[in-house]
Amino acid sequence: MKNRKKNRVLLQKDIIINNIIKGYVLDISDGGMFIHTQAEFIRGARVDLNFTLNERPIQVRGSVQHMQPGVGIGIKFLNLSTDDFSFINDLLRSQPHMISEETKTKNILLVDDNAQTRAMYRSRLMSDGFTAVEARNGTEALKKLQETKFDLVILEIWTEGIDGFKILQLMKINPELRDIPVIVLSARSTPADLDKAMVLGAKDYLVKMVTSPVKLSEKVKSTLKG
Repeated sequence: MKNRKKNRVLLQKDIIINNIIKGYVLDISDGGMFIHTQAEFIRGARVDLNFTLNERPIQVRGSVQHMQPGVGIGIKFLNLSTDDFSFINDLLRSQPHMISEETKTKNILLVDDNAQTRAMYRSRLMSDGFTAVEARNGTEALKKLQETKFDLVILEIWTEGIDGFKILQLMKINPELRDIPVIVLSARSTPADLDKAMVLGAKDYLVKMVTSPVKLSEKVKSTLKG
């Protein structure tokens, strides 16, 4: 696994773990991969992996090197065949854009009650190497914040149940959450909403109508650089 930081590429492929658990590959190297999955594994667990690369089916056994609950698992390949090893290396050499350590290690919580909106923005964030976890409403967002460490939150202030303003308030008074930067991404753009969000601690306020997935990802990068 020591070479993965220097030689890995974004993959974004569905994968089957142990012939039953569905996951989503975020990146791959000739030594292993990182898989987004809600399933939990212990460090050192052996897993069987089935996925395809450019229509080539690959089956390999791996060992769990690290686990981030609710985010995913880092895998080291144990028995990659010589042919598959060469095939993956060819893929690595053909990709001009490597995932930067700056984005790969950042975990983003995306809170929005619209599934299509979440999917659109999440896809771009993952394409840029971030790990993006979805929450459908404020209640689910607070639960995930308690369970998982996030580097940044993207928040729609008008969600069902607990709204975004309340989430900002609760984060502000919680020592473990108050330093997490929050970008409000809302369908509403009234001056009152903007002022209230900023007073409650939001780092920025973006309006969906004029914020493309590319623009949001760039804002995330600049916010994390601080």
